[in-house]
Amino acid sequence: MVFTDPSYLWALLGLLVPLAIHLWSKKEANTIKIGSIQLLDESNSRQSSSIQLNEWLLLLLRMLIVALIVMLMAGPHWRTKGNQKKVTYLVEESLVNDASLRTILDSLQEGSPVRLLKNGFPHWNPDMEYRQDREQPYYWQLVPKMDSLHSDSIVVFTKALVKGFRSMRPNTQKKIHWVVLESEETPVQPLKAIDRDPQVELITLSSNSRATKIEREMLDDGFELTTGGDSLRLLSKSEETVPLASLDTLHINMYVEEEFEREGHYIEASFKALSTYLKQPIIVHREGDLLGENKAQLNVALGTEPKYGDGKWLVYRADPIADRLIQAGQTKDVYWLTSRLDPKNTVEQHLTEQLLYILGVASELDKLVERADGRQLEVTELEPNYVAPRKKRERATMIDVSFWVFGLLGLLMLLERVMAHFKKQ
Repeated sequence: MVFTDPSYLWALLGLLVPLAIHLWSKKEANTIKIGSIQLLDESNSRQSSSIQLNEWLLLLLRMLIVALIVMLMAGPHWRTKGNQKKVTYLVEESLVNDASLRTILDSLQEGSPVRLLKNGFPHWNPDMEYRQDREQPYYWQLVPKMDSLHSDSIVVFTKALVKGFRSMRPNTQKKIHWVVLESEETPVQPLKAIDRDPQVELITLSSNSRATKIEREMLDDGFELTTGGDSLRLLSKSEETVPLASLDTLHINMYVEEEFEREGHYIEASFKALSTYLKQPIIVHREGDLLGENKAQLNVALGTEPKYGDGKWLVYRADPIADRLIQAGQTKDVYWLTSRLDPKNTVEQHLTEQLLYILGVASELDKLVERADGRQLEVTELEPNYVAPRKKRERATMIDVSFWVFGLLGLLMLLERVMAHFKKQ
């Protein structure tokens, strides 16, 4: 058995924890002075031996459970002898209904296996209609799993979308050839509508293999509200429906000590700039005009003593080695202002943009943009690191056995709980 991340095996030192607990619980018996032992029964030595055996069995089970958890973290794989003569074809699920590619796949099916580019690499069924809106595959996360395929060479038909790369460039012992099918179209997709009474602002996205562009357009007509009033039907675009949002006033609470007034003024100026940029009212509340901490979109505390409570907080906490003005704290919805503010760092380190990020007003739009993003990578940019096998056994096909290890772990945990319950240990 081999492991994809053997560094996790250092965690096997955790086996000492249940052993230490077991030994620590072995306390010396207390001596009790009594007048006579005439009425005491002799203890059953077999029963005592059974209790000790149960204790050691439970200890063994618990140590095995810890070991299996560490193995799962390390990524267990089993070596098998692979078939080096075959070529396996992988195709992204959103491409299998393409007419030109389907012709190629039909011809490939006769000599070599064709699988889908997704977890488990299921076989492609030529008689099945596949949906176009399937979950986005993450290409580099699938590359290590390709080592389990019984073939030396792999050909991947893919869109190579930029949004499908969310990990480090992986290593592989397989020869992977990527075929990127570029889209020549630049579709325009409405993402969201914003109520700017009496007009409506329509946000659209146009994306192709090279670039993604977001545009805003003010509409006076050519649309109608749906029955629920939360969506907009565009009459000029085949009656396409987009979600309709209204911009509520954003409220900011500010707790500012006297020596931090300069920082307070910089942050207030940043919120005024954001209000103009977003075309959305932002009200900053000071002492005597504060809202409830949960009602405000953000609470800002500038002082020598960190202060925060319910809701979302930006708190001053100096950090000389921080590379950003605002960093996420260790607690959810708490952010640290890592430095005192001055004209230089507020501009160079983009204070206003960082405040916009922690407000989270554009998070929903960001998700819509990511979903519709059609930019693609070049073949040379997406290729993983090829590591040629130096030994014969390294050419073996690696099979991921995490599923079986996980099943064994569940069985042992159930057995341990049953034994502990009935033996009351």
